[in-house]
Amino acid sequence: MAKANGISKKLLAKKDMNFFAEFTANAAKQARMLGYGVAVGVLVVFVVVFLIVAFLIRNTLIKNQIKELETLLASPDYATLEQEYALLKEQLNDMNNYYYALTQMRKNVDLINPAPTDLPDVIAKCIPSDSYLTNYSITNSALDFSGYTFTYYSPVDMVNMLNDKGVFAARPSITTARVDLKDSVGPDELINGDMVEAINNYYTFSVSGALVSNVHVSIARYQDGVDSIVTLGGIETLDVRAGDSYTVDGISSYSYAGVTYRLSRIMVDGVQVDDASFNVILESNQYVDVARGNHEVKFYYMPASSEG
Repeated sequence: MAKANGISKKLLAKKDMNFFAEFTANAAKQARMLGYGVAVGVLVVFVVVFLIVAFLIRNTLIKNQIKELETLLASPDYATLEQEYALLKEQLNDMNNYYYALTQMRKNVDLINPAPTDLPDVIAKCIPSDSYLTNYSITNSALDFSGYTFTYYSPVDMVNMLNDKGVFAARPSITTARVDLKDSVGPDELINGDMVEAINNYYTFSVSGALVSNVHVSIARYQDGVDSIVTLGGIETLDVRAGDSYTVDGISSYSYAGVTYRLSRIMVDGVQVDDASFNVILESNQYVDVARGNHEVKFYYMPASSEG
């Protein structure tokens, strides 16, 4: 019985020692964790304090910069800045209008196709040997001449030679008629001394044809939605062969004087392009048409910032 009590006391003592050892280890572990937590907390506080100080310093610097800018803007050099801006804007508008007027005059000049300076020499070289001209007229778009010939088909031959020289843009009009001798001269006019000068047949002819083979398309851009006419640059003139197609690219948007505009409508010779065709043009970002004659195309734009 005494032995049993001795064993029990030893076992109890061993358990007590294990408990205190485990308790001591847990306490040390908790102490370490607490130390880590305190270190992390101190670090967080340091970072927060650093950010607050940095923010205060930055805020102070910004306030100083604002005061400097306010002082600068209140100086005499900047007192009239708004007035100068308005004046410069007005001058820009005047210069833009002047530039538009110059391009308008240039357009009027471009619409005139001068006749080739060597055309009289070309005509002279193409006159058949049995024909002669009584008069001719050359304008910026047409050539007209008339004369007499001893052969009915000589005017046609002359026109063919002129066509080979690239004179006419299309087939000209040719009129040939036989001259009745008895209606043009009297019998006495045919007698020269002992000789009788008589011609059985000769013809009068006239030719009229167009010289111009190209047409001119004027391209202009305007701001839409304003009371007065506001031009966006000058007028561009395209020289296109009649019947050929032409293309104006990059029209959906347009930048001018630092402002971006969006295409709102198109006018061709005073007629607005219908909505369906306009949407196709807007989507493809190009305007395509056939040059059938001199005409003008106007693109109207709205500032991109004002669109919904």
